[in-house]
Formats: sequence, structure tokens, C-alpha cells
Amino acid sequence: MNIVIEMSLPVYDGFMDQCPPSHPEYETLKNGVIVRRSKGNRFERILEIHCSVERAKSLLDLAKQVYPDAVPDIEKAIAAPRDS
Repeated sequence: MNIVIEMSLPVYDGFMDQCPPSHPEYETLKNGVIVRRSKGNRFERILEIHCSVERAKSLLDLAKQVYPDAVPDIEKAIAAPRDS
């Protein structure tokens, strides 16, 4: 099953900055997609990472080690998976 991890751009940028390019999860992060959504009377831009639950768990383990600010977004996606 695939899930979608949504995170703000500042959190994504921080996570990317702390992820070594040689790490297997770097490619997953790099393939995230920026989407623009309506939020009230304005738009917000967020990043979506489409991946398997197993890959999300690997990202979660990495986030716990190098960038804890990303942990809540990943945990939320794992807890409430949806088809992508």
C-alpha cells in the first residue's frame, strides 16, 4: 500500500539538509512533489512524498535520528494511510 506524507516546505528543507545524499532515503525525499492548495482565502504550498508504508517507516527512523521536526508528519501519514 502506498501513502502520502505531507509536510511544510521548511520542514522538508530542514530534513533534506540533514539527510546525507548517500543515504537510501535521500532519493525518496528528493522525489517529493510541491503542491499548491487553497487554504481559506489564500494558497499554501506543501510537499507530498508518495511512498510505500515500508519506505515511510524508513524515513521515520531517519527523521528520528537526524531531523525530529519531520517525525510528526511522517507518523501522521503512517497512522492514516490513503491510496496515492
